[in-house]
Amino acid sequence: MKKNNFFDAFNNDIRNIIFDLGGVIINVDYHKTENAFKNLGISEFDKIFSQVQQSKIVDNFEVGNITPEQFRENLRQMCGIFLTDEIIDKAWNAMILDFPAGRIATLEKLGQKYKIFLLSNTNKIHIDYCMSNIDFEKIKSKFDKVYLSHEIHLRKPDTQIYEFVLQDARLQASQTLFIDDTAKNVDGARLAGLNAYHLANGETVEDIFAEND
Repeated sequence: MKKNNFFDAFNNDIRNIIFDLGGVIINVDYHKTENAFKNLGISEFDKIFSQVQQSKIVDNFEVGNITPEQFRENLRQMCGIFLTDEIIDKAWNAMILDFPAGRIATLEKLGQKYKIFLLSNTNKIHIDYCMSNIDFEKIKSKFDKVYLSHEIHLRKPDTQIYEFVLQDARLQASQTLFIDDTAKNVDGARLAGLNAYHLANGETVEDIFAEND
């Protein structure tokens, strides 16, 4: 891979790259889940979940402190109506869109030069849904290791999760770049000593890692 001007912003010798999942590697639309629950009669679902500020129920689900069954029951109690597991899961997964082939190709190229990792705030319902898609298996296979919040019981932006990944993968923070589409997660990574980049304003992974002519 040719030298990319993207790395000119970082003074350190980058050898490792840690990627967020939703909004960075796979496309997501949080409003689709919000609208799906509103259509089921939960008119204030935006108070339960949003990308910026999550309820403690979602926090606990993302760090694996409650099971999918407990999460669904909490939602039933909050909305005051009975919804089957299947209906809840379908609405909860509505935010997950496509798995762009271009990103798989980009990861494949990056993996030839860098050690690459995945670090995601997620939950078992979302991951089980993703695992049913063969394209997600292709994505997972490109990473040296995958770290999921509900499995390691830590979540971004807490500095502990970045420190855990650095220690577990035996990486030096100064040689590691973290990429996320949520500003507070980028700030958390910087507090842990990593180089970090906020993917925003419609940028994609393909854009920032485009090869120079």
